[in-house]
Amino acid sequence: MGLLDLARRLTGRAAGPQRRAPAPQFAATAPLPPPQPFVPTMPVTPQATGDEAGEAGKAPPQPDAGRFFVYATGRECSSGKALDDAERAVLRNLELLLQAPGSILAWIPRPPAVLPRLLACLRDDDASLREACALLHADPYLAAEILRLANSARHQHGAPVTDLERAATRLGVDGLRRAVSSSLLRPLFDARREPVLALALPRLWAHAQSKSGWCQDIAGEHGVDSFDAYLAGLTHNLGWIGALKALGRAGVGAAPQYSRDFVQALSRCSERMFACGAEQWAVNDSLSRLGRVLSQRELRDCDDALARVLCEADARATEEVAAA
Repeated sequence: MGLLDLARRLTGRAAGPQRRAPAPQFAATAPLPPPQPFVPTMPVTPQATGDEAGEAGKAPPQPDAGRFFVYATGRECSSGKALDDAERAVLRNLELLLQAPGSILAWIPRPPAVLPRLLACLRDDDASLREACALLHADPYLAAEILRLANSARHQHGAPVTDLERAATRLGVDGLRRAVSSSLLRPLFDARREPVLALALPRLWAHAQSKSGWCQDIAGEHGVDSFDAYLAGLTHNLGWIGALKALGRAGVGAAPQYSRDFVQALSRCSERMFACGAEQWAVNDSLSRLGRVLSQRELRDCDDALARVLCEADARATEEVAAA
């Protein structure tokens, strides 16, 4: 059974944050499953009563860079440790890289050029499969994935299909969404040779899956389109690819402990790398706008509605996966 065959439609997502099931954990050497596909949902605004009303009045959780870093890398983060020369060198190198946004895509590769139009085409359940197939013909990798998935044990009913149109019909809109969503995270699959990422990758992946689910859950509370929020949560950790690459290539990736100041600065660098990528990927207008916002301000300080959703989802995902 292939990786894409392991993806399954999200069902039964609870309205209350406390009811979410923990995100799966993966061994460092285990193959990564594809992202959970987006499932359109209607915004739900439950009526809070009693203790729930008190919970609703609390400020949303804020991301904890230190806790996330410890979870993702397995290394310690100490507020009592001073920023050392090696850490300063990593941050200087990242700052130089961020001053040349065009070079970011060498660290965080661009998703397929056809992706924006495909996502727009598949946004609704009544999407045109004919139009989607016309776009898929422009990306041989995606076309091959569609054919492979259509001929998998899960979907095969009758003779194998070799025609892309018949394969798309067999999968339907939801199956196509699953394959297209997985292509967004294709850069993650290419990062295994990096010394730090090789260990952090499975945990970054589990965190991204959790975060995209939280984004979808809480989007309606902020008046944000759930699909836009889902994509933001799914791609946000791509910024950590560049940050952890820099850490590994500097030869300090095996340090047993890092200073909290360094981890906070590294987290901000990862946000800025994601921002550069999001602007250049042009996946959709919302993601591009989010990139422009995060290039100027830290996620926790942004007033943008999608940024607020992502901020809360990031914090909740860290709580979820770190506690599992």
